[in-house]
Amino acid sequence: MYEPIRAKSVHSTVDGPNPDFPHRSREEELDIQLAGHLAALLAVTDELRATQASPDLDTAAERLAEQVGRLRGGRAPVRASTSGRRE
Repeated sequence: MYEPIRAKSVHSTVDGPNPDFPHRSREEELDIQLAGHLAALLAVTDELRATQASPDLDTAAERLAEQVGRLRGGRAPVRASTSGRRE
């Protein structure tokens, strides 16, 4: 019914997967994705902290920053400056 495929796939190599190309595991990919989501949540938390002072928001922001740093291999997340707080 269908004609068989006669050409080699352009997505495969002759030698198989290239060991020189870095591949990440599913767990590493999920950690990267989670770090991105937590960093976005941290940005929103910092914006809320800039509009209203709250010890709970301060604690939440610090905990989020710790987790983002842990997931990114110790690199601290970029944070918005909270020096312009309105109180």
